[in-house]
Amino acid sequence: MSRPTAFSWCAVLAGVALASLAAADPAGPPQPRKVDGATMADAIQATVSKVFESAVPSVVRVESDDELGKISGTGFFADATGTIYTLASVVGDGLSISVTRGDRRWPAKLLAKDPRSGIALIKIDEAGATPFLQKGECRAVKASSALVVVGFPFDHDVSPSFGLAGGLDRKSQGKFFTTMHIRANIPVQRGQGGSPVLNLDGQVVGVLVSGLESGAGCFVLPIRAAEKVRQDVVRFGDVRRGWAGVTVQEMPVAVQGSHLMIDRVDPNGPAFSQFRSGDVLLQVGDIATRNPEDALDAAFFLTAGEPVAVRIARGEEVLDLPLTPVEHPLDLGNELQALGPGSLMAP
Repeated sequence: MSRPTAFSWCAVLAGVALASLAAADPAGPPQPRKVDGATMADAIQATVSKVFESAVPSVVRVESDDELGKISGTGFFADATGTIYTLASVVGDGLSISVTRGDRRWPAKLLAKDPRSGIALIKIDEAGATPFLQKGECRAVKASSALVVVGFPFDHDVSPSFGLAGGLDRKSQGKFFTTMHIRANIPVQRGQGGSPVLNLDGQVVGVLVSGLESGAGCFVLPIRAAEKVRQDVVRFGDVRRGWAGVTVQEMPVAVQGSHLMIDRVDPNGPAFSQFRSGDVLLQVGDIATRNPEDALDAAFFLTAGEPVAVRIARGEEVLDLPLTPVEHPLDLGNELQALGPGSLMAP
């Protein structure tokens, strides 16, 4: 049995909603709601179609070969120089990667893989500027925000999927993400990993990084987090994770709105000279830290060698102290997901 397309589902759902609204009106038979002269279903379909069509030139199929065989997924251009976002799992060992768009095919080289976020950056050589997606404000996404996924399911042509954001999550099934993820109620299929997730203005707000519940939904890495990885690669040639050498504990009573108190400052870390045990952590950069999960977000965006302002409460004072994170002395890779939120500014 074939599955209705995303556009069909859109029309069906909108039609059901309209019928319910009209049935509740005793004044007469059901009448389609109008939006600027068109039915609501028509307006939704037209918007999703516009987003899909505008995104297609920037979306590519990514294929690689390793000892297990061929791997296929989706990617999209991040800039005009041929840089592409995709998943680390799609590029495999990075020795043989190709990119396809329409009837064109390019070899691609691996720039970086980031185990914390699960994404990879690859690059093609193209004589002219490559089309790329404009970045949207991922922090504006909330539960019920409409989203569109554009990717390559299985071996089919590029296709749209439409749905709603279900929530903003820091953990799933007992494990913490390294930064907040968008949980989207959008059905996904094999091959769509690495797809751009767009708002209804056609701006990319995230990268599809994993499915859940047998493909009934997905988790999306916010584009702000993906851009942190890309900017590191542009400036330093690789992902540069920052470490401050600070751990925190949760307090039962909030101070200045925060439940986070610095528990220990590593004497070998960059925070040792200015921060003290007992300081209450209020903000790191532009991230307000109110609970342990906020600390994970703050840790993700630290870059070794890049100063960041940290706001603390110390007794009756509120202080803004400079901090320059360093590279961690140990490469702990993905272990942060198993550590829980007690380790602030760990890699």
